[in-house]
Amino acid sequence: MESFDVIVCGSGPAGLSAGLAAASHGASVLILDRDCVIGRKLCATGNGRCNFSNTLHPLKFMAEFGRNGRFMIDALRAAPREFFLDLLLQEGIRPKVEDDVHYFPMNGRASDVRDAFLHAAKKAGAETRSSSGVRRVLAENGAVSGVETESGDVIRASHVILACGGTAAPALGGTASGLELAKSLGHGVREPVAALAPVHVDDPWLSELAGVTVPDAELGVAVGTRRVSMRGSLLFTHTGFSGPAALNLSGTVNRALSGGKPAQIFLRVLPDKKEQDLFDYLVAERENVPDHLLKNSLARIMPRSLASLVCERLFGEDFHSKRLTNAGAHELAHLLDRIPFTVSKPASMDEAMAMDGGVLLKEVDPRTMESRLVKGVHFAGEILDLTGPTGGFNIQFALSSGRLAGLAAAGAL
Repeated sequence: MESFDVIVCGSGPAGLSAGLAAASHGASVLILDRDCVIGRKLCATGNGRCNFSNTLHPLKFMAEFGRNGRFMIDALRAAPREFFLDLLLQEGIRPKVEDDVHYFPMNGRASDVRDAFLHAAKKAGAETRSSSGVRRVLAENGAVSGVETESGDVIRASHVILACGGTAAPALGGTASGLELAKSLGHGVREPVAALAPVHVDDPWLSELAGVTVPDAELGVAVGTRRVSMRGSLLFTHTGFSGPAALNLSGTVNRALSGGKPAQIFLRVLPDKKEQDLFDYLVAERENVPDHLLKNSLARIMPRSLASLVCERLFGEDFHSKRLTNAGAHELAHLLDRIPFTVSKPASMDEAMAMDGGVLLKEVDPRTMESRLVKGVHFAGEILDLTGPTGGFNIQFALSSGRLAGLAAAGAL
């Protein structure tokens, strides 16, 4: 019967980082992955370019994860962004910053990030096995004792790190296997919904705008008595919205839909302008250029195709500014301030880059990433109920939480 100090389940950024950390501190490490390719999903991130971190200060970084963001404070201290930048450089991968915010590998190949961590982990002594999923985590008297693989082999270990990822992107290896392992150990799991996915709306007229991009828009959804909104670039699609604003809101929208009722979302294509500002602009256009088509006036402050479509739906295609009454200006300003849409169909996990949900944070010690229920079990990365927006947040959290779990498992804290 084989035996290791640490078994890592999963070879994504969290698993590779965990395995590297533990092996670098003298632990015998085995990294298992049910997929036939190590780090397959990591190689596909960022359209194959891998935005693995960003330049935000740690406090702002954590704030982007919402009210539970401070759960990662110890992980970011143990493994800050600079640690991974240095590691990549040591492995011959030069990072670069785009837009003064987002880190990518200089050559634009996500696989190089995977290869850097994989090579470093193997160099430190970690062993990796693909096509080797875990059927069961073994525990005795409240402490982990090893795993049973899907082939029926039992491998002993005093520490097991569940870095199995989540259910998003099943074509890239996303499964519920890690969540099921956590449940089998008694852990609670907030059921996952698709996150970082397109938002599909019920309003068919929106398809006329497919391909139009708004560089800075705000998309929001009503959740009970509060409104949650995201701001950023927005892309109109044949079925709704994509782009960062939609992707970052999708988890909240899909969570709202899980209650069985449609969700009401709103779009602000001019997020820096209030309703009164829009009304004043329309009245000024009526007075200064009365013979201009209203859609042409609107086209100066928003995409022309959207301006034309809105005017056509409210007033007709060839409507001149001089015909706009104050009541009409108020109606149009109110609409443009918050264009409403209905969503009744959630995005699928096939479309998602991440999941919203996972192992309950209250059952995991953030200082060590160790289970509060079973000694020697640790969690890292997407399997946890903590999801950030696009822009390098989730990979950085996976790397940092993985390293903290690996250090704790190796007794190096």
